[in-house]
Amino acid sequence: MKKYFLIIALSLCTSTVFAQLTKENDFGITALKFEVRGDFDCLNQHDSTWSGFTGKYLNFIMKGDLNEHFYYAYRQRLNKVNSINNFFDATDYLYLGWRITKNISWTAGKEVVAMGGIEYDLAPIDVYFASLSWGLSCYQFGTNLQFTTNDGNHTFTLQFTNSPFGEHLYNGMYNYSLHWRGNFKHFGPVCSVNMYEYCKGAFLNVIALGTTFNFGPVDGHVDFFNRTSEQHDHFAGDDISFVGQIGLNLMANRLHLFLKATYDVNEMDLGTEPSTYAYNVYVLPGTDMRAYGGGVEFFPIRGKNDIRVHAFFAVNDTKGADMLYQGNVGLTWRLNFIDK
Repeated sequence: MKKYFLIIALSLCTSTVFAQLTKENDFGITALKFEVRGDFDCLNQHDSTWSGFTGKYLNFIMKGDLNEHFYYAYRQRLNKVNSINNFFDATDYLYLGWRITKNISWTAGKEVVAMGGIEYDLAPIDVYFASLSWGLSCYQFGTNLQFTTNDGNHTFTLQFTNSPFGEHLYNGMYNYSLHWRGNFKHFGPVCSVNMYEYCKGAFLNVIALGTTFNFGPVDGHVDFFNRTSEQHDHFAGDDISFVGQIGLNLMANRLHLFLKATYDVNEMDLGTEPSTYAYNVYVLPGTDMRAYGGGVEFFPIRGKNDIRVHAFFAVNDTKGADMLYQGNVGLTWRLNFIDK
């Protein structure tokens, strides 16, 4: 625990030093910030209730350009205590990028696994309750090759990383992903085709389709995931997830109301034979789970998201289990030492 607090203290000191130095020399830093979220949770299931205050996230973020060709990005999750023995366990991403041409770039380091879907695409600090699809181990060491169109509205990524289902570093299992991020007038699609090796030579194949939408004060997103492998009977429909959210912005975007629903189902039948081979997927065979709820976000500072107050209520309806009810209120605040 002492080591944990030491890491936080050193990070705070480092940020303070950086903030002072950058008054005269910014060292290419375009973003340097801390962000913190704390919640009060209350959960009820089958006449049992649990509640309490908890710190959800404490993040350190730094991004920048070394020169016109090389850039970097770094985010550290400081609240992950179990990362003390392996500091990189709590590193969300840390990579170096090379702008080879105007359109082509390459990155190497710890990357975000390139899966489509908007819920998955959001930073964890901005997700209140989620589908099981969100539970993928989404930060892995590897490399990306990216192509961006001349207008900057479309980026295609070819990714090769360690598998998110690998239990140790040198297991020889990998992820292969093809990812597209687009930008249209009212829609922002984020889609992918993925092959996650969950046992040597066996792959979980995922088609992930998602898009944001925005029509004046109304916003939201819709996601669909189809998963299959050689263990599934059918290519489509056995193992799927849906996510939908719609929101309304009021008071010059300072107040945001939203409704959200998720559905995860995996109809694959394991039969009577126990199989660790099949349990390496993140939506387990036999899963049938729905979650739905709504909430509110309020931003006290006009035109900025440095402070956010939120509240939501959600219901988890899992087949074969009692309903789980969750009420939550929380506060997020960001210290932007540098934000260019």
